Amino acid sequence: MNLRHILLLLVILSSCQKKEADLLIMNGKIWTGESDKPWAAWVAVKEGKILALGDQGDFGGQAARVIDLNGRLMIPGFNDSHVHFAQAGHLLLNVNLLDVNTPESFIEAVRQTTKRLPGGSWITGGDWGAYEAWSMGSSGGKQKSVFKPSRDMIDSLTKDYPLLVTRYDRKMGLANAAALEFFGIDSNDGIVKGAELDSLLKRIPEKSFEQKLAEARRALEECRKWGVTTFQDMSPPDELEVYQKLRDDGELTCRINFCPSRLIEYTSMKEKGWIINWDDPKHPHPAGDEWISFGTIKTHIDGIMGGRSARFFEPYSDNDVENVAWRGGWREFSRDMKSFKSMLLAADAANIQLRIHSIGDEANSILLDFLDTLDQVNGVRPRRFRIVHAQVIRPSDFERFRKHEVIAEVQPYHVTDDMRWMEERIGHERCKGAYAFKTLMDNGCVLSFGSDWPGTNASYYPNNPLMGLYAAVTRQTTNGEPAEGWFPDQRIGLEAALRAYTYGSAYGAFEEGTKGSITVGKLADFTVLHDDLFSTPPSAWLKSSIDYTIVGGQVVWDGSNH
Repeated sequence: MNLRHILLLLVILSSCQKKEADLLIMNGKIWTGESDKPWAAWVAVKEGKILALGDQGDFGGQAARVIDLNGRLMIPGFNDSHVHFAQAGHLLLNVNLLDVNTPESFIEAVRQTTKRLPGGSWITGGDWGAYEAWSMGSSGGKQKSVFKPSRDMIDSLTKDYPLLVTRYDRKMGLANAAALEFFGIDSNDGIVKGAELDSLLKRIPEKSFEQKLAEARRALEECRKWGVTTFQDMSPPDELEVYQKLRDDGELTCRINFCPSRLIEYTSMKEKGWIINWDDPKHPHPAGDEWISFGTIKTHIDGIMGGRSARFFEPYSDNDVENVAWRGGWREFSRDMKSFKSMLLAADAANIQLRIHSIGDEANSILLDFLDTLDQVNGVRPRRFRIVHAQVIRPSDFERFRKHEVIAEVQPYHVTDDMRWMEERIGHERCKGAYAFKTLMDNGCVLSFGSDWPGTNASYYPNNPLMGLYAAVTRQTTNGEPAEGWFPDQRIGLEAALRAYTYGSAYGAFEEGTKGSITVGKLADFTVLHDDLFSTPPSAWLKSSIDYTIVGGQVVWDGSNH
């Protein structure tokens, strides 16, 4: 064989060894989330997973599709660790009255809802006036007006839509003519209250499966729009049927870590095998697959700050004279603390991960005490116990987080929204331990960021992670107040916030082996941002957008088309 034939053979062999990819993303600023190699210039994807990446040169192979980032920033897909998906879908497709407190805005909100829903659908919920007592987007300051709707405002708009909407405190409702006829009652203004309202709410017909699908499709669109590639959901169990239908029809564009939200369901989870698999103690992982996974259960120990039901060591600072000693209360199962702890122990023994809503400083302290009990009864292991919200921590309790490697499942946008009334509720001194992300990190906590979308009956929490990043980095309202941030020593850097919204959320669900960073072998879930967060001021993030959302190597959102 002469030299010419040898060279030809080498060329042929070289071409045969070239890598082939389904997708090549190149010419960008790619934040990998890996501490040793945080940046890359290109990523290659094959069969839904990351095939290769590099910080210089090129892929050196063929790709069926190429996305030129043109210098834009790409990060691991956002993983929202805390959503109520069914509730969000309902609010998006149905009516949202949280910021409504005038006849004009009420009429327009109802009008727009009739355009989204098919005739005959019930218009429900709404929670009007939630922002009426406090100015939205401020760091404090009350409004004095009190809005009360009437059926004559919307009867002509809703002839084909029975309507029963509620005030934010659920103590007052408004029924239109169609709903009153359905219930067989008379009311000149449509206002219903108290026990009558409670009774009527129970009589509203259950929504159809098709409407649930429509709500889920709308909510998935919102996830795609904001670069969310995984969400961890606490919807009612029947929402799982919706997910499975969407998956079967090829419409599921976001991965789901599904979490039952009533402690009593741990027995059913155990029977179904919805547990954390500890066969390999070094790499425990949830049940399910790459699209829908299980293994975690959520419950509550106390209430919420907005309703003064979160549990504190000392009374609320704004208590009235009649209730001067009120310190908050307990929730459902935790009212019988002995039984509550027994159920938690049983769930933990069944290899079910625990995530517990805890707001007040006493509630958080009790959970930290209980972690010692878990270790003593069920043995010491890295169970990744998740304290949900971890909202107000007593200073002496912070150091206890490190011992148990607690996951702080927090929602940074709460800072932006709640500072309107926090200091009046619990005073300045206790607020030093509120949303203390920096101190939690310093004490060994893994931060797992989420949105709590769509929020409570007092506030709407958007699932836009850019707003969460803004809140964590600035601790300001969306109006930029206060100038230095609310308790600015608790601000964290952009990379720490990004890590909490990607790797931290994946780690919290035992899914860091497949998600959370741009690493060879992991799922090809990416978010491409319109603006470079590393070179633009945080105030600009509030107006920014997502150019591409990529799940499993498939583009599910193309911002250039919207």
